[in-house]
Amino acid sequence: MKRLPFLWEIGCEEIPAKWLSPLIEDLRDRLAEELKEVALDHGKLEVYGTLRRLVAHVPRLAEKQEDCDEMVIGPPLEISRDDNNMWTRAALGFAKKNGIDPKNLEIVERAIGKKYVGFQKTVKGKKATELLPQIMTATLRNLTFPKFMMWDAILLDGRGSFPFGRPIRWMVGIFGTKVIPLEIRIEGGASVKTGRQSFGHRFLASDQAKAGAPFTVSTFHSLVQGLKKNCVILDPLQRSARLEKAVQKLEKKAKAQRAPGLDIDLVAQLVEWPGVVLGTYPEEFLALPDEVRHTVLIHHQHYLPLEGKPSFIAVTNMGSDPHGYIQKGSERVVAARLRDAKFFWDEDMARPLEERRDELEGVLFHKKLGSYRRKVERMLPLAEWIAQRCHVREISVRRAIELSKCDLLTSMVREFPELQGIMGGIYSREQGECDEVWKAIYSHYYPLGFGEAEMFPLNREGVVVSLTDKLDLLTSMFSVGTLPTGSRDPFGLRRAALGVIRLLLESEKRLNFPIEVSLETLLTEAYRNVGKPYNEVNLDAQAKLREFFIERLRYIFERDFRYDEVNAVFSIGALNLPVTDLRCRLEAIRSLRGSENFAALSIACKRVRNILGEQSPIAVDPKLLVETEEEELYRALRNVSPRANLEIQRREYEIALKTLSTIRPQVDQFFEKVLVRTEDKAIRSNRLALLNLLYTLFNRVADLSEITADSFS
Repeated sequence: MKRLPFLWEIGCEEIPAKWLSPLIEDLRDRLAEELKEVALDHGKLEVYGTLRRLVAHVPRLAEKQEDCDEMVIGPPLEISRDDNNMWTRAALGFAKKNGIDPKNLEIVERAIGKKYVGFQKTVKGKKATELLPQIMTATLRNLTFPKFMMWDAILLDGRGSFPFGRPIRWMVGIFGTKVIPLEIRIEGGASVKTGRQSFGHRFLASDQAKAGAPFTVSTFHSLVQGLKKNCVILDPLQRSARLEKAVQKLEKKAKAQRAPGLDIDLVAQLVEWPGVVLGTYPEEFLALPDEVRHTVLIHHQHYLPLEGKPSFIAVTNMGSDPHGYIQKGSERVVAARLRDAKFFWDEDMARPLEERRDELEGVLFHKKLGSYRRKVERMLPLAEWIAQRCHVREISVRRAIELSKCDLLTSMVREFPELQGIMGGIYSREQGECDEVWKAIYSHYYPLGFGEAEMFPLNREGVVVSLTDKLDLLTSMFSVGTLPTGSRDPFGLRRAALGVIRLLLESEKRLNFPIEVSLETLLTEAYRNVGKPYNEVNLDAQAKLREFFIERLRYIFERDFRYDEVNAVFSIGALNLPVTDLRCRLEAIRSLRGSENFAALSIACKRVRNILGEQSPIAVDPKLLVETEEEELYRALRNVSPRANLEIQRREYEIALKTLSTIRPQVDQFFEKVLVRTEDKAIRSNRLALLNLLYTLFNRVADLSEITADSFS
C-alpha cells in the first residue's frame, strides 16, 4: 500500500513553559490513539513544539485503510426458513434490501443456541484524506491543559464551543501534496483554516525575510528549514543543547558555576531562538539568604544565579544582545526585586516570629474550620501523639508546631508565597531556635512531588510536623465535605495524601527513621483529634478518606509493581500494615513470582479460596484425618508454621514464602487424592478446616490467589 508523509502544525499564542513538554507527549498519544481508532497504519510518529507551535509529523502514513471483511447479520434463523428448508419472506427481504443473491446467505451462530442469517461483506477502506479531518478534530478536542481558555472558537464537529490552552492563530495540514481541510470558526473574527503557511519568530528573521512574515511549507523538511531561517529551532532537544552550550560559555567567562534549581530543558521551552546574557546586581544583596535570592532569580525570572557572585545568566529569545539593552533591563528588574526582598527581610527580622502567633487568629484557614490559630491548636495534640509513637522529642515538635504557620504573617511570605515554611525556618534560625526546631519548620511542607531529588524534611522532627500538618489538612477537609472533584483540588489534598505515604515510606531510607505506624492507626487518631472542636466528623467522611488513601497507595506502588501483586498484598489490609511493610511484601512476591513452586502454590490458593467460599470452618480435629494425604498435609503445616511465622514476624517475607513452598508436594497430593466435599459431614467440615488453616497461613504474607496466571513467567 502506498504511504505518504503527513505534516500538522498548530500555531498558537505563547504556551507556558511548564505545559509544553507534557503537551507534546499528549499530542503524540492522542494522535496515535485516533489513528489506531480508524485503523490507519502510521508507523513512526514524531512530535515537536515551541512556545508558539505544536508539530506532528508522520513520515509514512497509509494512503487508505485496509479493506476488511465483515459479517452482516439478518433475522433469526427460526423465522428465516420454513418447514421445507426454504428461505422465508424475512430472509428474502433481508437479501433484497442488501442487494445480494439469496443463495449467498449463510447461517451464523452468534452465541450458543442463537443462530441468524447473514452474509460476508467486503468493506472498502476509506482514504486517509477523508479520515484526517475527523482525526485532527478529535485530537484537538482531547488535548489536555492545566487550564483551558474560552476564545469564542467553534469546531465544526457538532459539539459547539472549543476551549483550548491558548488561542490558535494558524494551522498547516498537508498529506502528501494535498492540504487537509480543517476549519475553526471564530465568533466575530476570521476563521482559522489549514493551509501551507507557517510563521517564524515574532521579531527575528534571516536577511532575506521580514520578521513575522509567513513562509510557505510543503514538507516537514521545508518547515524545519523555513523555521530555522526565521530564527526558530523546532526540536526541544536542539534548543536545550544550544542553550546549554551558551550557558557554559558564560560560566567560563564569569569564572563561576550556576546554582542548582533550574531545569535547563524547562528554560529552553521559554524561547524559540535561545540566547543568554550575563547580568550583575549590587553585592549588598548577597547578605540575603540564598533561598530568597534564588526565588527572585529562578522562580520569578527564570534566570540562572551564579554561586558566590552577585551575578546571573538571563535566557533571552533574541539570540544576542549587541547593544546591551536586554542585559540592562534584566539587571534593573532583578535589582528592584532584590531591593524589595531586602526591605521585607529587615522588616521581618525586627520582630520575633513568636509574637505573630496570636495574630494567626485573623488568618482564615477554611470558613468551616476557622483560622490558622485553630489549625495549630488542632495540630499540637496530634503531633505529640505521633512523636510519642515515633520516639521523637515532644518538646521540639511542639515548639516547631507553634511557630510553623507564623511566617504567613511576614512581609516576605506575602510577597513570595512559595517561601512559606522556608522563611519560618530561616527566621527562627536567625532568632535563636535550636536545629531540631528551625529545620522542622523549614521543611514541614515537604515532600511536594516525586523523585529522589525532591525535597524531604531535614530531620525527624520535620517528618512528624509534616505528617501532622498533612493529616490534619486531610481529615479536617474531608470532615466538612471539602473533597477533590475531577481535576479540581484547590487545597492540594491529593498531593497531601501522597506526601503522607512518602513520609511513611521513605523516612527510614532518607533519615534512618523507620515509622512503624499504620495508616489506619494514624487516620483514626487524626479523626479523633479533629473531632474534638468539630462535630461534623462522620463515618461516611472517614470511609471516603480511607478509600482516597487506598487509591493513592495504588498509584505509588503500581509504578513499581504489577497490579495483581498489589491486589495480593492489599487483600490482607492496605491500611492496617505499615507502608514500609507493604513494600517488603510486594518485593518478596515480585522476587519469587517466576518460580515453579510459587506458581503452583498460587494456583492452589485459588482452588482453596473457591472451595471455602463464604464458609467459616471449625478447628482441625486430627482424629478425623482419615486419608494419608490429609494427615501428611496437616503434619507438614504443623511443622512449617512456627518457622514461617517467625520469618514473617521478622519481615523476611521472601524467606517465609520459600519455607511455605516446601509443603507443595503435600498440597499437590492432597488435591490429587482427597475428596474434600465427601458425604460424611464431620469429615467434610474437618477437611475444610484443614484448607482454611493452609489458606490462613499463606495469607499472613499475601493473598496469593490474587496473582494472575500470566504473571508466573
